[in-house]
Amino acid sequence: MRPRTPSRVSFRWIWLILAVVLLDLGTKQLVVGWLEPDRPTIILSSTVLPSIDFVLSYNKGVSFSFLRFADDAQRWPLVGLSLLACGLLAWWLRRVPPGQPIMATGLALIIGGALGNMLDRARTGSVIDFVHLSYQAWSFAIFNIADTAITLGAIATLVSLCLEAT
Repeated sequence: MRPRTPSRVSFRWIWLILAVVLLDLGTKQLVVGWLEPDRPTIILSSTVLPSIDFVLSYNKGVSFSFLRFADDAQRWPLVGLSLLACGLLAWWLRRVPPGQPIMATGLALIIGGALGNMLDRARTGSVIDFVHLSYQAWSFAIFNIADTAITLGAIATLVSLCLEAT
């Protein structure tokens, strides 16, 4: 059995990463110019379906505002951690065989989302979140396009690990 050699990253994965970053940063720029912090704008209100509001929020922590401190102490360590994670995921993406498109898509989505949030954090010291889902008394965290890409990418990667042959 010969050892697996690294493959080149297909341009379609690079384009997907770039598309996620640009879509994320573009939507964040739009909402910063459109919304006022902590003042919800109702997008979809329903008693049967979940409601969607846009609420401009600046998250200095990580997912679900974990590690959210009052000062800026975590900014650069989190930027560094994001870069390290993106580097490791890019290394993994280079080694994904052509027969595993779900895995490659998942990794590209995670990298794009992580880069979008990292660029936000490096530029402003926090991640801009704006989508809020709720249903009656239940309220979900405020998130953004990058968070959605990371979540979908993680799901695709797990599905791939279960379904795609190596």
